[in-house]
Amino acid sequence: MRQQRCDYFYNYFTLGVDVLFDARTHRVITFVLHTNQPGEYAFNIYYRCMFEIPLSITSDDGEVKSLVIDPFVKIQSLLEGVINEQPVVIHQETATRRNPFGVTNAYNYRDLIFEVLPQNGYLASVTIYSLPEEATS
Repeated sequence: MRQQRCDYFYNYFTLGVDVLFDARTHRVITFVLHTNQPGEYAFNIYYRCMFEIPLSITSDDGEVKSLVIDPFVKIQSLLEGVINEQPVVIHQETATRRNPFGVTNAYNYRDLIFEVLPQNGYLASVTIYSLPEEATS
């Protein structure tokens, strides 16, 4: 019989961070960093997380570009030419809470997921994740 997992979140609204823990090991497996940008679904629910993520990106011609991702970067222009896949469209709405801002687009790069506001190219959130141990072995 397969054991059921029930991973759990800790939400730190004043830090702008959600932390997902593995139910079996109680280790962190995911961080969600919120930017609190006007136009995102969670706007004014979380404080802005003041993060800096250094990245080295290799272009198709082999040029290595170093950049820093922070809550204020227009990520849409940085991702062009790096991520060639179409984004996953996220439509967040519930029966009790309507989303007046529309959809966001999610782009995956390495172990990061960038949720981008299509109307202005800014970040809504960054998800940093790790694969479960059984998936990496």
